[in-house]
Amino acid sequence: MMSRDPRIVRELQLSEVRVLPKAVNFHFIPHCNYGCKFCFATFNDIPSRSRLSKEDTLKIPALLANAGAEKITLVGGEPTLCPWLNELLEESKRAGLTTCVVTNGTGMTSDWLKENHHLLDWVGISIDASNDIIHAKIGRGLRKDLVKGVSKHLELTRRVWKACKKYGIKMKLNTVICSENVEDDMSVLVAELKPDRWKIFQVLPVEGQNSGCVDNLLLSKEEFDSWIKRHEWYKEKYGKDAFVAESNDLMRGSYAMVDALGRFYSNSKGGHVYSDSILDVGVEKSWKKNCFNEERFNDRGGIYDWGGDSNIVNLPQINIQAIIL
Repeated sequence: MMSRDPRIVRELQLSEVRVLPKAVNFHFIPHCNYGCKFCFATFNDIPSRSRLSKEDTLKIPALLANAGAEKITLVGGEPTLCPWLNELLEESKRAGLTTCVVTNGTGMTSDWLKENHHLLDWVGISIDASNDIIHAKIGRGLRKDLVKGVSKHLELTRRVWKACKKYGIKMKLNTVICSENVEDDMSVLVAELKPDRWKIFQVLPVEGQNSGCVDNLLLSKEEFDSWIKRHEWYKEKYGKDAFVAESNDLMRGSYAMVDALGRFYSNSKGGHVYSDSILDVGVEKSWKKNCFNEERFNDRGGIYDWGGDSNIVNLPQINIQAIIL
């Protein structure tokens, strides 16, 4: 009898994990106003008219919470382009979830934060370099600025960061390392910002998402590790949960992700593979069809002390059966 490759056996075993992890990313809006060349969540494969309605989107947090999720990260695209983001945050809080929004900061105005800061436990802001010259090269900026060859991303995000901190919101810094910023030193900037959690990603090629756009930005694991080594002082000073480095191997298949159609999806095979919508078949059946690597999830620190005791009170409780039916 022919024996199976042990690596394949291991992947099959890991893909059979059927328990929904406590942290779920909800990519509820595919649209973005930035032009990041390496973006691995473009969702060009989702027809614009096929997105869930507002009514159905607002049902997702309660369904995830009822299945065991404890934290929801609202991602895009750019979440602040959604005019009812506050309502989605409110539904997440009503469901008892710790909330996080990952944003480029463009929609987090002082007025918006004043009205909605109580709905936010965490805000994640993507900053990839110590200066906007590099940001312009990689497309981290508004498209209207990029056509002029400039980016004002750092100026904007510093302002938003300061405003969020004023309200006591925990701050996460997301940084993607590619060939354009691999020699950059962000130490001075990060010492200024002092994020509660700093996540550093090796630029990830994802078939069907950034195909043909990311090739010149890719870098080796050795180059990535060299950048990490220069900045590891942050982990030594603030602890392992405050500094999380994710190579391509750790990123693939290690996130529980839901798209704008309410489907779990995985990038473990190189491109996006989607399950059925949880609104059609329920969370359990949809999750069973998703490929998820729990070992990598744990290795990249997927569970940490995210806190997030609900800051919102006196909200009517959700009737889960009414949502499902």
